[in-house]
Amino acid sequence: MKLTFGKTVAIVSLLLVTILMSGGCVYYNTFYNAKKAFNKAESQRKKRSVGKRSRGGGGYKKAIEKSLKVIEDHPNSKYYDDALFVLGVSYYYSGMFGKAERRFREIIANYPESEYYKESKLYLAKSKLDQEDAEEATALFEEIFREEYDREYKTEAALALGFHYFDAREFDDAERYLLAVRDSLGDGEQKKLAQNYIGDCYFEQFRFSDALSAYLQILGMEPTTGERYHSIFRAAQCSYRLQRIDDGIAYLETLAADELFFDSLGVIQLALAEGYEHDDDLLQAELIYEQVATKGLNKKHVAKAYYYLGLIYQFDYDDLVKAKEYYDKAVESHRGAEDATDALQRSSDIGKLETFARKLEIDSTTTLDMIDEAAATQYRLSELYWFSLDKPDTAMLEMQYLIDSFPESSIVPEAMITLSGMHREYLADSVGADSILYQLLQDFPRSDNLPRVLEALNLTGSEADTGYAEAYIRLAETALVDDSDYVAAGEHYQYVVDNFTESEYYLQARFAVIWLEETYRSPGDSTLIEAYTAFADSFPDSYWAGQAVKRTSYQAPEKLPADRGFEERLAEAAKQKLDDDRPTAAKVDTTDDQTGGYVDQRMTAYIGPNGDTLVLLTERPTEIVEPFEFPTEAYGEIFEDFYLYFQILLDFSGKVTDYDLKIRCNVDEINERASQTVASMTFDPLSVSNKVVQNNLTSDETGGYWFVYKYTIDVPDYLK
Repeated sequence: MKLTFGKTVAIVSLLLVTILMSGGCVYYNTFYNAKKAFNKAESQRKKRSVGKRSRGGGGYKKAIEKSLKVIEDHPNSKYYDDALFVLGVSYYYSGMFGKAERRFREIIANYPESEYYKESKLYLAKSKLDQEDAEEATALFEEIFREEYDREYKTEAALALGFHYFDAREFDDAERYLLAVRDSLGDGEQKKLAQNYIGDCYFEQFRFSDALSAYLQILGMEPTTGERYHSIFRAAQCSYRLQRIDDGIAYLETLAADELFFDSLGVIQLALAEGYEHDDDLLQAELIYEQVATKGLNKKHVAKAYYYLGLIYQFDYDDLVKAKEYYDKAVESHRGAEDATDALQRSSDIGKLETFARKLEIDSTTTLDMIDEAAATQYRLSELYWFSLDKPDTAMLEMQYLIDSFPESSIVPEAMITLSGMHREYLADSVGADSILYQLLQDFPRSDNLPRVLEALNLTGSEADTGYAEAYIRLAETALVDDSDYVAAGEHYQYVVDNFTESEYYLQARFAVIWLEETYRSPGDSTLIEAYTAFADSFPDSYWAGQAVKRTSYQAPEKLPADRGFEERLAEAAKQKLDDDRPTAAKVDTTDDQTGGYVDQRMTAYIGPNGDTLVLLTERPTEIVEPFEFPTEAYGEIFEDFYLYFQILLDFSGKVTDYDLKIRCNVDEINERASQTVASMTFDPLSVSNKVVQNNLTSDETGGYWFVYKYTIDVPDYLK
């Protein structure tokens, strides 16, 4: 069959089209499907986000899958930049801001002529902002806002900058960009959105008159139902703060009468009741709160209404019983409500009144402990009225009742100081406050509270500054530390013991008397151990009992000097103990040390963390970052130089990387400071290496080596 020229051309053309379709149309169809999925997701997002600061989200998964296929399989296609843009936007609205940033940067770097170039810069700025890189984001937005970009891009940049500065509470900057949107750049919806935020800027800056005008302007901008509600409700709040209560109530009544806002009726009614409270119309406020509490559908609103009723009955009607009922109902209505915790606390505080208000009838059978207990309860009652129930007058009356009714109680001086503070703070009555303190000086000249009173009256260091326990303690410390007169120190401590049995310094003084005997007049027998033991048994829960126990069971650190042969015998004994695998301590000849007996505590310093025998490191450190300073806490405790035993772990550079204080002293602050010093040491790595080789030492799992290190505590000469 013969073919005409025309038919031949047609067939060839068809073949060419078929060939092209077999390749080119594949990626076109893939991109077409990606763009179709993208447009659908964009349409859904924009419907959801009309008039809102919303990113939308969802629906972009298919667009991402199809766009990736174009990019990966057809990198040279003419739709590559289109696919990049679709992919970047889809990533952005899917919350994958880092991936979005990379795609937009690719467009900006490689496709400066692309129709998506400018919009990519806008999305890049948004992506950086969502990654909390505000500096670069705002710089990009500023560039878009100020340079030659389409109006829609400048508008979105201005909105983004306005929102950013609003969230950062930089309201002047936010207002500048939002005004640009409202006055020139934005469309109708964008102008309303900007105006709303302008009003919020003013409100947050307490510019309530400007805020009120801004919110009312929205009503002339064809607002949606939600925008109308927000504007009128905010206008009411502004009116309240401007003390235009009637205007605020009128705005809220407009909302309450509109059936469109029925779902928000509870919030509106609560705000109305608040207005009536501001207007001192408590009856009307109470009626509205009762209506919300009994008929409200939202549990949070019900709980808030009961809570506010409780506040009215507590502070305005002074009816604590009824107030407690309302607080309990608030908690029962919604335990997770905003005010439930405070309602529960207030109910509990009111409930305590019944317990605290019980008065003690004093007669011949009443003991001093009973009086102190009753006085302490009365003190708590006064505090309850002062701090929790906001009744300062009642609090002062209750504190005065304590002082007058329980004059024998040990708590009375504290009560007088508190009452003085109440006069000074609540009544601004300095004369009355001082008179109470002067009365305290007269009635309780030996009270531990006197230093506070003297300071308040500017009498510290005067002739009146004496006669109480702490003053004698200070005299004892001065005699001991400054004058080295332990006899005078003992007399002052003993005076406290004999005359201040109720003082908080009594136990310290009793302990100090025994300690002075041990330190300066030791009888050389078991008398002191018995004295410390009796003291600890008599006051077992006190701090000073713990110190007494330390003095009886404590093994003193080695005093200087000690010969190196003794150290070698200690290490050998430790090795022998490990070899024998016996639970009892090995006996070491310590005749050179003149201490005699067992020294298992020091011996254990040579038993390493892994059970091996350690070597004594005698080298001096080449660097100490944190030098040791003898603490003031040790004055009067230690009077001659001594050693602390450490186990230290050295790395290849000679630096201490770990340590364990094995033999410590009885002053915790010395132990702590010495530990910090040793931990900051570095030794000559060559010397350490030689020590390792000479003693055939084995490293631990970190590659470091453990040693025993004796750290010398040098006591200052003036303390020796």
